[in-house]
Amino acid sequence: MAFRDLDYFRHVNNAAYVTWTETLRIEYMVEVVGVPMDAPVGIIMASQRFDYAYPVGAREIVAVGIRCSRLGTKSLDFEYEIYSRTAEKVAVRGFNAIVAYDYAAAASVPIPSAWREAIVAFEPGLQA
Repeated sequence: MAFRDLDYFRHVNNAAYVTWTETLRIEYMVEVVGVPMDAPVGIIMASQRFDYAYPVGAREIVAVGIRCSRLGTKSLDFEYEIYSRTAEKVAVRGFNAIVAYDYAAAASVPIPSAWREAIVAFEPGLQA
């Protein structure tokens, strides 16, 4: 982690968790779904929440996981877990509701079928 990720008490700042999960979400959309950041139809944030269980400190090693937990008509949900490998415990759980969005039309759109197929193939047990 970078120094800017820490707060005055040498704990990971809450904004860093948002950045880490945003980075992972972008990677998921590119690698799993095949949607680059500059695609005409992409995603936009509807809501997010983080629940903090353990304050990750300086020099700890963490793992960040992501999964799509729900596919709706126009929206999907991502869940995150940030795990301290150093402390061997879950530090943070997060959630985002994401909307499929046509940036040219400035409007939400139904999730494209190609996205659905890619996500369902990647996520065991997820229902389309």
